Amino acid sequence: MAIDETKARAAAGKAVARGDRVYLIDGSGYIFRAYHALPPLTRPSDGLPVGAVHGFCGMLWKL
Repeated sequence: MAIDETKARAAAGKAVARGDRVYLIDGSGYIFRAYHALPPLTRPSDGLPVGAVHGFCGMLWKL
C-alpha cells in the first residue's frame, strides 16, 4: 500500500487492514492495446476518435 494512501486512510479514520488490496495497472500498456486492437470508433456528434478511451475503460471495468 502506498504511503500517501496510508496517511489518507489514517486521516479519514479508517484503519489499514490485513488483506486490503491495491492494484497497480500499466495504463500505457492498456491504452496501446485498446488503440491498436479495436476498430476506429468516433463520437457521432463531431467525429472525435474515442476508440482508445472506450477500450481502455472497458478493460479497467473487467478487472
